[in-house]
Amino acid sequence: MENKPVLFDLAIVGGRCLTLDQNFSEIADSLILVRNGLISWMGERKEYKNRYQATKTLQASGKLIIPSFINAHTHLSLSLYRGLGTDLKLHDWLRKIIWPLEKQFCTPDNAYLGNCLSLLEMIKSGTGTIADMNFFSKLAAKSIEESGLRGLIGEALFSSPTPSIADPQDGLNVTAELVANYKNHPMVHPYVVLHAPFTCSGELYQEASEKAKSWGVKVCGHVAETLTEIEQINERYKMTPFEWLDSLGVLNKDFIAIHAIHLSDHDKEIISERNVGIVHNPHSNMMLGSGICPVSELVIKGVRVGLGTDSASSNNSLSILSELQTAAKLHKLVSLDPSMMPAKQALRMATSVNADILGFSGITGHLETGYSADLILIDPSSPNMIPLYDPYAQIAYSMENQDIESLVSGGKLIMEKRKILTFDEEIILKEVNKWMKASSVYDFISI
Repeated sequence: MENKPVLFDLAIVGGRCLTLDQNFSEIADSLILVRNGLISWMGERKEYKNRYQATKTLQASGKLIIPSFINAHTHLSLSLYRGLGTDLKLHDWLRKIIWPLEKQFCTPDNAYLGNCLSLLEMIKSGTGTIADMNFFSKLAAKSIEESGLRGLIGEALFSSPTPSIADPQDGLNVTAELVANYKNHPMVHPYVVLHAPFTCSGELYQEASEKAKSWGVKVCGHVAETLTEIEQINERYKMTPFEWLDSLGVLNKDFIAIHAIHLSDHDKEIISERNVGIVHNPHSNMMLGSGICPVSELVIKGVRVGLGTDSASSNNSLSILSELQTAAKLHKLVSLDPSMMPAKQALRMATSVNADILGFSGITGHLETGYSADLILIDPSSPNMIPLYDPYAQIAYSMENQDIESLVSGGKLIMEKRKILTFDEEIILKEVNKWMKASSVYDFISI
């Protein structure tokens, strides 16, 4: 009796698969079969001897297949303020531009609209997983869920009122609700988010850390981003930001430190000893004139260093592809050594290292049977990709967002041949332009 075909949800047929696993394994002419969101089988197409059927088939012959990118730090809703307050240092940018804008315009509806705009951009630049720091975080969860992407969500906690939390004491209650609602969600995951040492008290850090441990979730926050922050924390506590956080007992493998630019030798030892994850945001740090994270020194010490975009209002792009390309070149320049941060390392920072830092190891970050089907198809036929001798080098040094053809997240086809399938791109862009004209936001800033 003839065997019946095995049924899968999605088949990705053909293409050169760069798994970006520890050994940088490749499959020359691949077949990837997906069921229930997971990679059920992958290998050389000729090796799958049994017939199969798939509800959906992506023809990938002539394409490159890699894991989708992971953006380990962003602020989704801030895309509405892209291009405002440029050419300012961080603390001036916050006090004069962003915080007044958020006080005036950060409403639930506007936050949701900004979230959707950011997600459009990230889908089109190949991002499948994000870590967000936001106000009205329930709406961040809603927008991420609707987009089909994987996301970490957290309410931005301050020791002062915020647009979404009138009483700072309620911040952890909002986080607790996120944990209760999303702890077991397949694609949306909660974590605890603390803004920065200069806006959060030691008591808030300690209470938040204890709550996070009891909930079994990660903690993140901006740390050591500017020299102004270093001076402020030294004046208050006679310590560096990392020394102060370490004295509070909150640094560990589940703490994600964003930026980590201005570090003493002692700071670097603390980060290494506590196994803190670091998220490097090169474009934002350059735009704000904040400085450069000493990535190479940290990596030599065994520190996990990943990549984020920060917000569209401080970057002003949400492309992790651009971040990894800039990071690869920036650290060659800083060290005067072209061997620093080679192409493969930059690619793994944007995929598997980010997955480890965010707590998604074993789920996503590279392509392997049993992992979530989180991947992108790249069309290498554009002039900037030809001739294709070394695909890792082409991705790290010459690929453009437009070369990303399709995106699969959690086994679901999110973008096919540059068309987003989960969101109505035209309507979202129309609503953003309508809001921009109606709000007179630029006039508000110009006053």
